[in-house]
Amino acid sequence: MPLALPESTLPHPSSAPALNWGILGPGWIASQFAASLNDLTASRLAAVGSRTLARSEQFARTYGDAGTRAFGSYAEVLGDPGVDVVYIAVPHSGHAELALEAIAAGKHVLVEKPMSLDAGQTSRIIEAAKAAGVFAMEAMWSRFLPIGNVVSQVVKSGILGQIITVQADFGAKFEVDYDSRIYDPALGGGALLDVGVYPIAFSAMVSPAKQLLHASGRMAKTGVDATFTAVLSNEDGSTAMVFSSIETDSPQGAWIAGTQGTLELQRPICCGSGLVLRSADGKIADSREFTETSPTAGLGWEAAHVAQCIALGLAESPVMPLAESLAIAQTMDQIAATLRTS
Repeated sequence: MPLALPESTLPHPSSAPALNWGILGPGWIASQFAASLNDLTASRLAAVGSRTLARSEQFARTYGDAGTRAFGSYAEVLGDPGVDVVYIAVPHSGHAELALEAIAAGKHVLVEKPMSLDAGQTSRIIEAAKAAGVFAMEAMWSRFLPIGNVVSQVVKSGILGQIITVQADFGAKFEVDYDSRIYDPALGGGALLDVGVYPIAFSAMVSPAKQLLHASGRMAKTGVDATFTAVLSNEDGSTAMVFSSIETDSPQGAWIAGTQGTLELQRPICCGSGLVLRSADGKIADSREFTETSPTAGLGWEAAHVAQCIALGLAESPVMPLAESLAIAQTMDQIAATLRTS
C-alpha cells in the first residue's frame, strides 16, 4: 500500500442541515463557536443564556440575528421551544449539572470538553441522554476538522503498519493568577482537564488506553495539577506518552509511529496546521497543510457534524462516541488520582 495522505471526505459545513442553537455561558469559547456557526453553517443562534441578562443581550447583539433571544438564566434557554440543541460552554464544573438539566428538558446537547469533571459525572450524562433519546456529544472539535478526518483515515487504513507508540503534548503558559479559573480546583482548573484532554483524546483516537503505567508532575499551591506526564499501554499493544502543562509552552504536536511509517501532526494539537507522513526510513513520503487552525475557522465543522447526526436520528456521534468520552474521563481520573498521591 503506497504511503500517501488521503483526501478529507468531509463535506463543507454549509451543506449540513440547519439547527436552532442555544448557548449556555457566553464566554470566549462560546463567542468563537457562535462566530464559526455564522460563518460556516446554515444554522443560527436562537437563544443565549447567562446568569447576567446584560451579558446575554450583548452576546446576542454581536453573534445573533433579529430573532435571537437573550435570557438572564440557563433555565429559560432550556425552556425555549425554539431551541433544538444546546451548546454548554460554562466552566468545567458546571458541565454535568447543565447537561443533565438540558437532557431533562428534551434538548440535544453538545458539551464543551471535558464533558465533565470525572467519569462518574460523564457516565450520568450518557445514561440520561440514552434514557431520554436525545443526542449528546463531547465537543472534541479536533475530530471534526478535515485534518482530524485525514488522521482517522490514516489510522484505519493500516498504512503505518503495527502501531508502536503515540506521543502527544499540549503545554500552554498561562498567567500565574491563583484567583483565576485555570488555578481554581472548584472550577475544574489545572492542566489535565483544561488542555491535557487534547493529547489524551488524540491517543484514544489511535487506540483506547488499557492501563496507566506512569504519571508524575507538578502541583500548584491551589491543589490543581500544573504539569504532568503520563504513559499508557494501549489495547493494540502500543504505548502512549502524553504531556500537558499550564506552566510552559510546549511544541503542542503529536505523532504516531508504526512499523511502516510515522504520521506527525504539527502544532497546535487542538487543530493541527499540517501533517507529515514519513516512511519507515524516516524520509518524507507526503505532507499537507490545513487552514482551520483557529476556533472561528473550525468550530463550525463540529456544529455541522451535530446537525448531520441529529438529522439522521442518531443518539451519538460515530466520530466521537459516548463510550470513548467515558474512556477518556476514566483515564484522566486515573492520572488525577496518581498525581494527587505522588
